[in-house]
Amino acid sequence: MTLFRDLIHNLFYIITPVFLYYTFWSGSGLERHRKMSALIFFALGSASMLLSMMFPVEISGFKFDYRYLAVIFAMLYGSWILALALMLTQFVFRILMVGPHDVAFYLYFSVLVFIGFYLLSRHYQTFSVKKKMTSYAGLLAILCSLSAVFSSSRFADSRLEMLIYMGQFFLIYAGGSILLIYLVERLLDSQRMKADLRKSEQLRTVSELAASVAHEVRNPMTVARGFVQLIHSSPSLTDSERKYLQLTMSEIDRAQHIISDYLSLAKPKDSRLETISVSQALDQVRHTIQAYALMNNVSVFLDVPSGMKVRGDEKELMQVLLNLAKNGIEAMPDGGKLFLTASHAGEKVRMTISDTGTGMTKDEVRQLGEAYYTTKEKGTGLGLMVSFSIIRSWGGQIDVKSAPGKGTAFTIVLPAVRESAGLDQTVESEDVNRV
Repeated sequence: MTLFRDLIHNLFYIITPVFLYYTFWSGSGLERHRKMSALIFFALGSASMLLSMMFPVEISGFKFDYRYLAVIFAMLYGSWILALALMLTQFVFRILMVGPHDVAFYLYFSVLVFIGFYLLSRHYQTFSVKKKMTSYAGLLAILCSLSAVFSSSRFADSRLEMLIYMGQFFLIYAGGSILLIYLVERLLDSQRMKADLRKSEQLRTVSELAASVAHEVRNPMTVARGFVQLIHSSPSLTDSERKYLQLTMSEIDRAQHIISDYLSLAKPKDSRLETISVSQALDQVRHTIQAYALMNNVSVFLDVPSGMKVRGDEKELMQVLLNLAKNGIEAMPDGGKLFLTASHAGEKVRMTISDTGTGMTKDEVRQLGEAYYTTKEKGTGLGLMVSFSIIRSWGGQIDVKSAPGKGTAFTIVLPAVRESAGLDQTVESEDVNRV
């Protein structure tokens, strides 16, 4: 009974800071302050390590605690810098509490943990929850096996005792870790659901606004543009007057484009989808934007295998692709390269539009698709909001990778369509996680 109570206490020391961080800080909107978020995570992780080390669990004469969980989860869900800071803090705690005894084994195992979970963290966020748990447990088993080579330490006097110790260590850490992974993933899913709900509410508000005013505003603007164009064709105008009228028409066209985005949000979606050739769609996008790209000194490259198909509305898919391609060109004011590519990812099709432009920060990427958020001087954010809405309505998603000064890549992920017995079949599979 004492063993069970001590295990619960140790788990409590680890789980409580995680719960506090993801419930009261990460979901509050303040997590956009990256330095402050890292400081909060470091403080909570340090506190959990200290409490766990102060109240260890004793099994068959061996003492265990969950000190490494704070470091491991900082690596998997935070950054290697944060994990290294916690590792150094843990080393200081250990020296103060235990002294330099068996420091060689401690450093050996700590280095193994740091390197092993650093390698895992590079792909960890692309895994499903089940794969995260199995890969974690597999790596932990490997690390424990490598650590069992020490035949003598303050924990054990023989190779057999060391094997027993590392076996018990694995069982305790595997159980606690799987529980913690499940808890963190559920908290993250809850945050994602709240974010999706907030975006859906924004979309509903914008749609209602579009339905109520867009048509009434568009009709008089069409009339106004017609008269401006008529005046612009008069031969008696001076060059300055013609320039001002041309500017007036271009601004009216921009307003018309914004209204069209509103109407795209407001109109009901047709549930009857068709099979679309990915190669033909992207090739058509390349030809459509070629002139605009040349005007901006941008080279367009196409690399799409034939035979890939998805289900959707062809006109809406073209709208999404053209919007992303146009944004990519505008993100390269000094010229650059725009890449249109596609590939299979399991039972999904990935269409990627990438540029070599200015790029975006993580905070900017996180806000993409929200109403009225844009990185352009004269943008509204509605184009991307419409694009995200269209792809989600087909059971897909848009993933974004970007870095300042290195460019941006928008990847549309949709279920693949395969032909069988003359019929098109949409392949259903588990959602691809965002990177």
